[in-house]
Amino acid sequence: MVNKIKETIERYDMLKKDDVVIVAVSGGADSIALLHALYSLKQELGISVHACHINHNLRGEESKRDEQFVRDFCSSRKIPSTFYSIDVKPEKHESVEERARKMRYECFESLCNELDAKLATAHTASDNAETVFINMLRGTGTKGLCGIPPVRGNIIRPLLRCTREEIEKYCTENGLEYVTDSSNLSDDYTRNKLRHRLIPMLKEFNPSVMEGISRMTSAVYDDNAYLEKVSAEAKEKCRTENGYSAIALCSLERPILCRVVSSVLSDSGIEPSSLRINECIEIIIKKQGKINLCRNKFAVVRKKVFRIQYEEQKYRHKSI
Repeated sequence: MVNKIKETIERYDMLKKDDVVIVAVSGGADSIALLHALYSLKQELGISVHACHINHNLRGEESKRDEQFVRDFCSSRKIPSTFYSIDVKPEKHESVEERARKMRYECFESLCNELDAKLATAHTASDNAETVFINMLRGTGTKGLCGIPPVRGNIIRPLLRCTREEIEKYCTENGLEYVTDSSNLSDDYTRNKLRHRLIPMLKEFNPSVMEGISRMTSAVYDDNAYLEKVSAEAKEKCRTENGYSAIALCSLERPILCRVVSSVLSDSGIEPSSLRINECIEIIIKKQGKINLCRNKFAVVRKKVFRIQYEEQKYRHKSI
């Protein structure tokens, strides 16, 4: 497993000498294995390692247990660590899980800025496979088939080519104890259903299904990275003073055009769904038109220029 971690770090240029790495540690097998492995490799890689645990206070005594376990683990090995305790209160139209994730990454970002560090999360090949299947169920494109990106900004995932079985074996061989989140045992969530039902069935056809999916996502990731690079260059060539030339956009191959439109939508804070991208392409091809993408935000092609514009909407309230 350690060799896989080193190969992944090298392939995706995750770490450089003198980097500070914050490891997100829940106390589960994956994060404990990652923390132990990186801390063991710190001299070889020339890095500093710091642990970070977030107590979401969502599972009562179990949450307290997890925090204390990580405190003891780090203390016994003299691993520098930081602990946060957060009160998760979802906003309107937001799930507890969504809010918890946002708050968690706000804590990570704050600590990364304070220590000028990168963040290592313990996403595995198993997590990656589950993500690919979830994306497929939603009707994904190439980007969704890439699964979890090995690197995103200052976030790195050194375990992304390691399976859950390899990680548990590593823990056993190194005498590492870990805790289990009881919510992972339930089938209340889509990811858990895939983990407990679909994946075991697929392993009956191919015991190495995780490795196979990892190879696929690696290949698709490289292809997608190239297309994204070409798309970014095309986007700049199409840019005008007040938007993007519809004529220039129409000259692009469809895969590149889709990515350019997706990027323009993202720049304006709009989720680039397939429906929105296709609607934008329709008016770009017509070289005129206007569509409401979401509240107060419109895609417009006027005078052969495509752009996103904001318009305050006035809504009439019917009296009953």
